[in-house]
Amino acid sequence: MAQVAAGGGHTFALSLSGVVYGWGRNNARQLGLSHANTREQVFKPYAVAALTTIGVVYISCGDEHTAVLTQDGSVFTFGDDSAGQLGHRSSTQMPGPQKVEWLDGPVSHLACGSYHTLVYMSAHGQVISFGRGPQRHTENGTGEQAQNFDISSLVSANDLSGVQVKMVFAGTYVNFVSTLQSQDLEHAGGISPADTLQKISRLDRTLIDKWMAVTVGTDEFQEAKREIAVIFSSPACLSASFLKPSSALEANCIGVDLQKARDVFDELTKKEWIVNQINYNLLANLIPGLPLRSPHREALSIFLLLPECSVMCKEQNLEPFVMRLAQAINSMSDRSSDILEKCWMSLSASFLDAVVQMFKKVVVSQLTFYVSSYYRGTKPLLEVLEKLYWANRKANYTLQLSNFYIDEISGTFILPTDVERWRLWQAAANSCHEDDVPVIFCRFPFVFNLVSKTQVFHFDSIFMQEGAKAAAQFILKQNELLRTSQLPELPVFPLQVKRSNLVEDTLRKLSLVEDSVLKKQLLVQFEGELRGLDAGGVTLEFFLYLFEEMVNPQYGMFVYCDPASPMWFPTSPSVEKKKYFLFGILCGLSLFNRIIAFIPFPLAIFKKLLDKKPSLEDLKELSPVVGKSLQAVLDYEYDDIEENLQIHYCVSWNNIEVDLIPDGSSIAVNNKNKKDFVNKYVDYIFNKSVEVIYEEFKRGFYKVLDREILRFFQPQELMEVAIGNANYDWNKFEKCFSQEVTGSL
Repeated sequence: MAQVAAGGGHTFALSLSGVVYGWGRNNARQLGLSHANTREQVFKPYAVAALTTIGVVYISCGDEHTAVLTQDGSVFTFGDDSAGQLGHRSSTQMPGPQKVEWLDGPVSHLACGSYHTLVYMSAHGQVISFGRGPQRHTENGTGEQAQNFDISSLVSANDLSGVQVKMVFAGTYVNFVSTLQSQDLEHAGGISPADTLQKISRLDRTLIDKWMAVTVGTDEFQEAKREIAVIFSSPACLSASFLKPSSALEANCIGVDLQKARDVFDELTKKEWIVNQINYNLLANLIPGLPLRSPHREALSIFLLLPECSVMCKEQNLEPFVMRLAQAINSMSDRSSDILEKCWMSLSASFLDAVVQMFKKVVVSQLTFYVSSYYRGTKPLLEVLEKLYWANRKANYTLQLSNFYIDEISGTFILPTDVERWRLWQAAANSCHEDDVPVIFCRFPFVFNLVSKTQVFHFDSIFMQEGAKAAAQFILKQNELLRTSQLPELPVFPLQVKRSNLVEDTLRKLSLVEDSVLKKQLLVQFEGELRGLDAGGVTLEFFLYLFEEMVNPQYGMFVYCDPASPMWFPTSPSVEKKKYFLFGILCGLSLFNRIIAFIPFPLAIFKKLLDKKPSLEDLKELSPVVGKSLQAVLDYEYDDIEENLQIHYCVSWNNIEVDLIPDGSSIAVNNKNKKDFVNKYVDYIFNKSVEVIYEEFKRGFYKVLDREILRFFQPQELMEVAIGNANYDWNKFEKCFSQEVTGSL
C-alpha cells in the first residue's frame, strides 16, 4: 500500500501500482463503484474499476464524498454533491468518478473537508475551494447554513508568491496549508502528496549495493541483516520491490517485473551470507505468511516471484522450499486459485517454464521413494503441476505438452503397478475415493511421455485378459526387446495377407476376426514370403502400403479441400459404410502397435475421438479458404454486414447446398447472429454432415483401443502417436549436427 484515507464512514487504500480499493458506507456512492446495488455497504476492500486506468497518486475522503489526484494533475470526485463539494458545476449528478473539468491547470495537492474540497495549483500559487461548511446549530435549535466560500479570496496568489506548499488539509470548520522552509526549497522539486507519505520497505539499487559491499561482523552487517529480514519475511515487501509502475501495466495479471526479479536474485546469491539470510526468512516467515485467500492480483504476485528466486531453486533448498510452496498453493481459496491461474496464463514461455521445471525437479527427487505410503508426499507437487498444465492449456499452449513430461518416471518401473491399482479401483469404485488410490499415471497422466502412454495400451490389454503378472512380464519383455531387438514371446494376432490385393484382402480378413484378437500384438506376414525376425519391419511396411492406397483420393473414401489439406469424410460416400468401420480398426491397430502411419487426418478427428468439440481453428486447418472467410465474418465490425456480405444460414460443402437452420437460405447473417452462424457452420462440417460414417469409423477404432486409457491423451498427443509430428526443431538439429561433426573431426 502507498496510502490509506478515511472519511466519515468509508475508507480508501491506494496500492503502489495505482490500484484503488474502497470499502465502508456507500449511501452517496462515495466508493465510486459501478456494479449493481452500489448504495449498499461494502465490508471488504473492493478494487474500484473506474479508477484503475487513470493513474491515481493520492486520495482524500470527506464525510460522504471522495476526491482523487492523478499523475497528470487531474482531479476526479464522486459521492455526495449536496453542497457542491464535487465541483462539477452541474445540477445533474453523474454516477461514478467524474473529472473536475473547469480547473485551470494541473493540481499539485488536494484535500476533502466534511462538505468541501480544497485543491492547490502550484503553477498559480493558488488554493481553491468548492462546497460549504456544515450546518451550525443556534441556541434556539434552528439550523444556520454556512456560506459557500472560496479560499482564493482569503489566501491570494500574492500571499503564496515564493512559497512552496507542502500539503493542504481540510477539516470540518478549518483548513490548513503547510509550507516548506526556505532551506528546503532547493530540494523540494515537484513534491507531491505521495512523496510525503511513509513507504513500505523495498529492495532498491541503493540497498543492493550496500549489502554487496558490507563487511561481515560490522554494525553495517547487522543492519543489513535486519533489512533483509524485513523484506524477505513479508510477501508485501518483496512484491513491492518489483511492482511495475501503473503506467507500465498491461491488460493482464502480471503486475511485477519478473525479469528484474530474476536478475536481482541472481546478483544477491553471489554472497553466501545473503543467501543464508534469505533462506531463513523465506522458510520461517514469508512462505508461512503467503496470502491464500486474497481476491487481489497484487497480493498474489508473490507466487510469481518466488520461482524466480534462485535461492529456492538451489539443490539443497528444493525440497523444503518447493514442497511448502506447493502445499500453500493447494490450500488457496477457489477465488485466489482462479486468479493465480490467470496470472500463469499471462506468463511468457520462459517464466512459465521456470515454474514448471522447479516443481518437476522436486518430483524427480521423490521418485526413488515412490511406494504406496509415500504417495501423499509426492501428490502436492503433482497437483500444482496439474494446475499449471491446465493453465497452459487455457492459454492455448504457451508451452508444448512435452514440457510437462517427466522422463525419469519410466525408469522407476511404477507404470504396471499404477495401472493395476487403477483398474482394481475401478472394480471397487464404491468402496474408496479415486484420490485415495496411490497412482501417478492414472491421476496425473500429463507427466508421462508418449512412449510410456502407448506402452499402457499393451499392458492394460494383457492385464484385462490375463492378469497383472502376465502384464508385468510383458513390460519386462518389452524392455528386453529394446535392448536385444528380438520379438517378445507374447500373445500375437497373426495376419497373413496378399500383396497383390492388399486392401481388399486385409478388409475381408479383419471382418472375420474376433474382437479379443484385435488387442494382441499384430504379426503380419505376406503370403508366399518367408517370415523373419524383422523387429516389426513387415508390419510397418504393411501399414505403409495399406494406408497409402486407402487415403488416396482415387480410392474414394475421403475428400480433400485442396491437395495440401488434410483429408475428411465425404458427405455422400461412394464406398460402403462398412469400410469406414474397418478403416477405424486399422487406425486403432496401427496406434496399438505403435506404428506411425500416413493417415492425413486433421487435429479435429482426434478431438472428436476424445469427445472434444472442433473449433473454427480446426476448420482453418481443414479448409483455409472457408476458415479465413468465416473469421472475416466474425471480425466484421460495421453495421452494413447484411448489405455488404450478403450471407445467409446456408452452406455449400462437398458440392452440396444445405440450410443450417430451417429456411436458412432466407435468413441473413448480421452482427447479432454471426457467432451463432459460424458455430453452426463448423458443427455442420465436423459433425452433422459426416455423422453416420464417422460413427462407424469411431466404432471400429474403439474395437481395438480402450476408451478409458485413451482419455489420458490430449488430442495433440494422440495425433502425434498416430501420424507423427512434423514440427521439427531445425535449430536444435543444426546444433547437434555441428557438435557431431566437430567431435568426429
